[in-house]
Amino acid sequence: MNLTVWVDVAIGLSLVYLGASLFVTVINEYVAQLLNLRGKQLCDSLKELIADADVRELLKHSPALKPFFDAQAGRAPSYIDPNILAHLLVGGLAIGSTAGDTCRRASDTIDKLPDSALKKQLQALVATAGSSTDALVTAVGEWADRSLTVLGGKYKRYLQTISFWIGLAVAIGLNIDTITLTEQLYRDRDTRDATVSLGVQITESTSQKTFNHCLSLTPQQRKADTACAPLTGLVDAVQGRNDSLGKLPIGWSERPDDKESSPASWLPPAVWRWGSRGLGWVLTALAISLGAPFWFDLLNKVVNLRHGMGKPEVVKKPEADRPASSAS
Repeated sequence: MNLTVWVDVAIGLSLVYLGASLFVTVINEYVAQLLNLRGKQLCDSLKELIADADVRELLKHSPALKPFFDAQAGRAPSYIDPNILAHLLVGGLAIGSTAGDTCRRASDTIDKLPDSALKKQLQALVATAGSSTDALVTAVGEWADRSLTVLGGKYKRYLQTISFWIGLAVAIGLNIDTITLTEQLYRDRDTRDATVSLGVQITESTSQKTFNHCLSLTPQQRKADTACAPLTGLVDAVQGRNDSLGKLPIGWSERPDDKESSPASWLPPAVWRWGSRGLGWVLTALAISLGAPFWFDLLNKVVNLRHGMGKPEVVKKPEADRPASSAS
């Protein structure tokens, strides 16, 4: 078994998964915007973070926070600056304070709140900040940022579940079968060489910084940015099977192996074929659900590993097996 061949297979699979993941990311962004998933998740996180009804009532009067705590206020924004949240929270708790009296007034309001985790946390922050308003705002902002990041993990897990089902639909729609892809990449050297060449090209032309930048853009902005051209080209290659990935068994055009008999004599060929495809689609969906950043990072690592390996040795035929040269 040639290790280099399997490294090349890994590059090919990582490349396809990366392109499919980027395609699914575009669909995810559209679904998230349509259903306002980020706004709803942030709204739930803020309500969980600020569970005290009295504090919520104070913050509800702020136009910036009203959509998060008032169901009648309309569509909730998908982002809030933790520093703004800290200023509004401290200011709300210190209503009626005079200049230089903010911390004391906020502390008095916090002490009057019913016992809760929020009250204990705010009391600890006040004790840490002392009498400095700026220090209190900074401490509250850092606490809010950390807390919202942790609570946002639920959204990421929820989005990963959505990615799996969208990925499964994409795998079926584009017929991206991991089992068939692996077999083709392993058996066909020309296909391996083409995918390795494309993988090397993408990793050399796209840095981690550029990748993160492109991933943060909207689909329209990504297409307009020349730095993102290798990534958008890969998505187009997976979708349309252009010359870059044209030799891979992606799509619904009939392939020679579609009519092959089943390896198990007792199993009808059609059952074997569709069962294998179904498993291949599920494996593809699971891979896509890991996300484009995962596959970009893995592609870079495998390509670097490939650079450190020599080219596969060409096995020469023995002299006896060589065809005799024609007599001149």
